[in-house]
Amino acid sequence: MPILTLAWWRELWRWGLRPGSLGSLAFALTCVAIATLVRIAFGEVSSASAVFAPYYSATLVAALVGGAPAGGFAAICGAVTALWFFVPSDWASHAFDREQLVSYFLFATSSWVIIWAAKSYRDLLWRLREEQDQRQLLNRELAHRIKNTLTIVQSLIAQTLGDQPDLRTKLNDRLAALAATNDLLVKSQWRGASIKQILAGEFGPYDPARFILDGEDFECAAEIATMLALIFHELTTNAAKYGALSAPRGQVALSWIKSNERVAFEWRESGGPQPAAVRREGFGTVLLRMGLRQFDGVVDIEFAPGGLHCRLSLCLPSPQRDDTADPTPGEPIYADLGSAPSSGSPARSSTLLLHPPRILQK
Repeated sequence: MPILTLAWWRELWRWGLRPGSLGSLAFALTCVAIATLVRIAFGEVSSASAVFAPYYSATLVAALVGGAPAGGFAAICGAVTALWFFVPSDWASHAFDREQLVSYFLFATSSWVIIWAAKSYRDLLWRLREEQDQRQLLNRELAHRIKNTLTIVQSLIAQTLGDQPDLRTKLNDRLAALAATNDLLVKSQWRGASIKQILAGEFGPYDPARFILDGEDFECAAEIATMLALIFHELTTNAAKYGALSAPRGQVALSWIKSNERVAFEWRESGGPQPAAVRREGFGTVLLRMGLRQFDGVVDIEFAPGGLHCRLSLCLPSPQRDDTADPTPGEPIYADLGSAPSSGSPARSSTLLLHPPRILQK
């Protein structure tokens, strides 16, 4: 019973009552009754307690929950109750003395100020809620339009690349990765997403035992969450097709350290086939270099005999930041990469061709 009463009160305090309704007036009477009981209790301790003091609180609570009419009704009822029950016995002969008139005036003025302040607060609160509802509506509409746009793009890809199933699958999977990250951002109202949420979305189609994560969770702004999702999407894909995740006992160890506004990631694969580098720069490499450059990032890719080793670091923009630099239009992306390591030779840098994983379609 106490739990239900507390839950009822929370809902009442949050949403209030319609101003002028019978419910709001009944609530005002309840507030006056409680204030009267409090006045009686304090009267047992000190009969000289202020006559109108408990009814200020009753007026305030009634006005906050039931609006200005309920607050005014509580003030009037409180004044009548106080004058009827708690005035001194000789009040009738001194009802219009200056001291009594000042007391009436102060109570009426204070009650008016309380009702006005409560009404202003209540109106402001409702405006904020209406604006929040409007933002949520626009947010849902934006998410719906994004999904429709991605569906149209996927249809165009299917028609255009009907005779190239491998390329069509790659593009569709990358679009699915974008859609998954957008869903996270929509749920957070575009405030961002945590790094573990992003990784969970990209690692979801695979066995969790294949991944070893080491690092504290932190929030990523919306502008960088999508980029990190695509980067780890490409790294996971490469591991699934050509690296550690393509072998039964292969594992991926991902660790990160956040220091102030900069974070460093280390992706290390083990237990898979020895990586074979290629000469052509793929989408994954371009994405790593071009995407990280926007956030003052650097990447180091190493083809070690035990598996791919990738280190990358970047600056984390704050949610309010809007001054991220875009790559210079038309400027080509160059890769200073060497040849693949031979068996038993030390690891050397080389171009990494990354491919997308098969995302489970819902």
